[in-house]
Amino acid sequence: MIVSRIIMENLPTDQTPRDLDVVANHVFRDLASVGKGVELKHIFDAFKELNKRQDLVIFSDGKVIATKKGLYNYG
Repeated sequence: MIVSRIIMENLPTDQTPRDLDVVANHVFRDLASVGKGVELKHIFDAFKELNKRQDLVIFSDGKVIATKKGLYNYG
């Protein structure tokens, strides 16, 4: 799905933690810039799915990082 790919492209490859809300906002804007209107709910659903598949990790403090598996799958 395009949303998952855009999420992974917005996460640093050096696995530096990022604020989930900031990344979600960047994803929303990236999708809007290419004419793909999507609701924030769908973006957060994609984050949850990527977390479930262990392509990224969402921490309880609101930070998110890509896993090596996720970087391999989407890199």
